[in-house]
Amino acid sequence: MSSSPDLPRRARLALAALLLLSAWGLPRLPGVAFLIAGRRPLGLWSGTRLRPVPAVSRGVVVGCLLATALIVDGNVMRAAALGGVDVAAVVALVAGAAAWAATAARAPQRPLGRWYLAAAAVALAPVLVLLGILHPRLALGPFFAATVFFLAADVCVLFVTEELAFRRALLGAPAALRLPELALGALLFGGWHALQPAYGAAPGWTLVGTAVGGFVMGCLYALSGSLSVAVVYHALHNAPLKALGGAPVATGQGGLAGALALAGTGALALGLGWMVWRRGGAGTASLS
Repeated sequence: MSSSPDLPRRARLALAALLLLSAWGLPRLPGVAFLIAGRRPLGLWSGTRLRPVPAVSRGVVVGCLLATALIVDGNVMRAAALGGVDVAAVVALVAGAAAWAATAARAPQRPLGRWYLAAAAVALAPVLVLLGILHPRLALGPFFAATVFFLAADVCVLFVTEELAFRRALLGAPAALRLPELALGALLFGGWHALQPAYGAAPGWTLVGTAVGGFVMGCLYALSGSLSVAVVYHALHNAPLKALGGAPVATGQGGLAGALALAGTGALALGLGWMVWRRGGAGTASLS
């Protein structure tokens, strides 16, 4: 078995085809299953600055925080119903929580603090614009509780599914990534969403919107050197929108809000892409 955490080119092509073909049926686990079947190291937290002895207490704290966030006031029924709705999500949830705990125990997180803050700002800016235009009529307490639930769930699930497959496996190590690889990975990410039946109402807009978002995630991954930074952006982008659910919004504003949100994310993609282009081949922080 190779000691490199990166998949060879043929394996990446096979993984891309597998993900696209599986979009109709099982979109959550094939990327992880492919990596496990290939018996290759995943490289979630294998960076240049690992702690000689993992800080187990940090991992326990992270796991407890994630578990608490899933069952805060108003979320008990959501958490209870999750197993009956989507068993694969529960498996990914447990695996993702374990990955976050291991990350906290194995790799120092303080150097990534500014990147987590940057990811949060980049993710929330378009969402705040969207909320400001739509003026949804909702109760703040339940909305906040639902946002916390979806944030904790997505942070875990996305770590070991979409981000592991599309950023870590398909793109490879972040230090040498260039704009063409990031653009191709983003296009595959958008296509994977557009092919899923759940997005059948507007596959074209789904392709464009998720591809632009995927490019932003790829840039954050490349610039920070950390898969977990891309996960934080992804989850913070998704959670408020999922928490909105079917809340009533201002009549006739949906199209305008969607266009402005896409334009905002596109502007962020251009800015981050410029940063990737400017940095050249220099490496950054270690993977975590």
